[in-house]
Amino acid sequence: MKQRIASLVVLFCLLLSLAACGGAGTAAPMTEEEYQSRVEELSSDVAAAMLSMGSLSASDEASLQEGLEVFRSMAAPFREFAAISNPPQAWAEAHSKIAEGCTGFADSLEGLCDSADKLLNGEMDEEAYTTAVTDFTTDLSSAAALLTEGFGMMEG
Repeated sequence: MKQRIASLVVLFCLLLSLAACGGAGTAAPMTEEEYQSRVEELSSDVAAAMLSMGSLSASDEASLQEGLEVFRSMAAPFREFAAISNPPQAWAEAHSKIAEGCTGFADSLEGLCDSADKLLNGEMDEEAYTTAVTDFTTDLSSAAALLTEGFGMMEG
């Protein structure tokens, strides 16, 4: 009899813990104001990244190394925004475009950094680096177009 009671207590505790954990994964949708604030922060991150692109120079190793640290840190806000799982319901479709753009933007920033590291470590020559920068810049432009499209969907 004691074993049955102990088993029931354990089962009850397991059920309670599952019920408590079950609701934790589904957060309520963000308010439009919360989401809009995050979008504004993201817009300034995009502008800062694009502005910083012009200051990188493969011929100035110190500038390139410094730029790498800045670019690596810039990818995080894009990854964080893309991970938003509870956008306002009215903007769910827009968020999908914005999240795709954010992922592309972060991938491109990280790809640029990886290429610059290879250049600095002698694993890539300047010509290959220039080609990689051109490719990643094209990818950044495509990501920016997705962001612009998503932002536009929020207005309409």
